[in-house]
Amino acid sequence: MEGHTVTLQNKYLGCVLGAATGDALGAATEPLSTEQILQIYGGRIADFVTPSEQSLSRGRKAGQITDAFSIPYFLCQQLFCAKGQASREVAEEALRQWGESPWFAPFAGMTTRKVVNRLKQNDKQEMWSYAGHLGNKLFKGHYYALSSNGAAVKAWPAGLLHPGDMDAAIQDAIELTMASHDDPLSISGACAMAAAISQALVTDASLYHIVQAAKYGARQGEKLARSRKDIWIYPGPSVSRRLDMAIDVALLQKDNAMEALRDIIGSGPAVAETLPTAIGLLIANQGDVLAALFDGVHIGDETAAIASIIGAIGGAWRGALIFPKHYLATIQQANDLDLLKFVQQWLQMLGQS
Repeated sequence: MEGHTVTLQNKYLGCVLGAATGDALGAATEPLSTEQILQIYGGRIADFVTPSEQSLSRGRKAGQITDAFSIPYFLCQQLFCAKGQASREVAEEALRQWGESPWFAPFAGMTTRKVVNRLKQNDKQEMWSYAGHLGNKLFKGHYYALSSNGAAVKAWPAGLLHPGDMDAAIQDAIELTMASHDDPLSISGACAMAAAISQALVTDASLYHIVQAAKYGARQGEKLARSRKDIWIYPGPSVSRRLDMAIDVALLQKDNAMEALRDIIGSGPAVAETLPTAIGLLIANQGDVLAALFDGVHIGDETAAIASIIGAIGGAWRGALIFPKHYLATIQQANDLDLLKFVQQWLQMLGQS
């Protein structure tokens, strides 16, 4: 797409298709190690494959999505109903609806599962009576169980709400994230993602601009979160500092960036691993979105989340045409989704159709 202006419609489709593609590709390799992935599938994969029995998506078909795309998809539907007005209540309703979907049972993570179950059981109970106090001491002792990558994976709708307006995207990301992740670390990751998407939608955005937007979102999101009274603060690694580290790793170890990012930053469920590593892979591959996406699929562990973040950012930046033509058809057919209609709903809501 170099030298060609990518339309806003194509950028929105790119973001949505990229998020779904990353999820569906990564579904086949999560939670395997890189070595296991290469052994089971006979090498690197660059197309949708039927998940092996060793993957979390065993029994599902090639191209089917998991929670990484289905949760933000439900969130978007609720945003359409709310005419684009983001709120904690909108996100809570999306989680209620998702909790009744076929994706909940096999894919809900520790944080989201507990929140959805509480919402089902306590529709009349105020959220603050349990949010931020999930589980027991041991559960909370593992910071990733609360500051999980789900906060960042479902943050791209906040970016789509505000193309080119990072601060507005950050504000909405905070409100939407509070429904399931009410801590500064999770919110930092979500705001980094929302700001990156917002910047990626700008016509002349560069990868440098997108990375700087992610850094700003991480810092600003954490700052704003810590200023709230309804926040749950506990120790854990800084998303913004891990992001700085990931950038250094990507720039200094380009030849083996995937392995270096996995070993130094991590590719596990913590948002301070997933978001920085995804950004690092984009940098290491010098903006080659597909190359970064495939690295995300093969890095091991939380591959669906990492690849979905890469796909969403890369698609919003480069547009849908960077993906092989059959990707859209496969995603739509495998999941009974109409992403073209979905994107049209987005543009109509924003007055861009």
